[in-house]
Amino acid sequence: MLLKQLDYFIKVVEYRSFTKAAAAAYISQSAISQQIQALENSLGVQLLERHNRSFSLTSAGEYLYRHAPDLLESAAQLEAATTIVGQRQISHLTVGYLREYAGIDIARAVSTFNQHFPKIQINLRQGNHEELYDLLNDEKVDLIFSDQRRALSDEYINRKLVTTNLMILFSSHHPLASKKSVGRADLTDQACILIAPESQQKEEANYYRQTLGIKSDFVFAQTLEGAYTMVAANRGYMITDQLGVVSSRNLNLPMIKSLPLHGAGGTLVHRDYYLFWQEERTTPATEEFAKTLEREIAKLED
Repeated sequence: MLLKQLDYFIKVVEYRSFTKAAAAAYISQSAISQQIQALENSLGVQLLERHNRSFSLTSAGEYLYRHAPDLLESAAQLEAATTIVGQRQISHLTVGYLREYAGIDIARAVSTFNQHFPKIQINLRQGNHEELYDLLNDEKVDLIFSDQRRALSDEYINRKLVTTNLMILFSSHHPLASKKSVGRADLTDQACILIAPESQQKEEANYYRQTLGIKSDFVFAQTLEGAYTMVAANRGYMITDQLGVVSSRNLNLPMIKSLPLHGAGGTLVHRDYYLFWQEERTTPATEEFAKTLEREIAKLED
């Protein structure tokens, strides 16, 4: 049984067509039919029941289809790990991320990556958007995880990982906490809690005022934990997203209530998260960490 044959088999089942599967695999229909037949011969079982121009899965075919994607993913991880181990000069990877980012997927991705590549040390750097881009340009980090606040540049690899809805965090005792969602107009008379050191507070406030359309007065926390405490103390609200909400729940903060933020016409307000790195500095470790973080984010969304 060859891994390529498993890939062909998955495509045939997903497309429900040998013709479409062959096109997706960039081979001929006769070639993909021969590969499926060879897979059946190597296993000694029938995977598909052919019915003129259609087919159905046998019980063996259903079993293989359920488990084959996991096997292919494991093989891809093994291939990546072998390549990384072979490149002995890769001894560390430095990842930058936003100081105010609330998601726990960064920690999970670091833990998972360390399990697969224990000899590669992961270093983390925090900063605001401009600080992270400066670190990237100065080659002080290998890649950065950030939401999109500027036009995408051809100077970087721009890998979009997730689109998530903006959420508002209130104290559970706040009058707005009983609503199902809130709009910008609901927030005008409420203080908005931002996370930024004194030197960056004006810049951060301008972004929320001009780009997100927040009309509230701003108050500042120095850390994410400090911002959570201010929310719990009913000193204002905090803007986060669905990933941050998952984290606050995992931190067991029942005194904080989350509500989606809607814009004009009741549509939800979105935020896109990307990984950015310089193309010429791409390594197998960079690619593998990107895939690991993407998988961890997908788990949080499920």
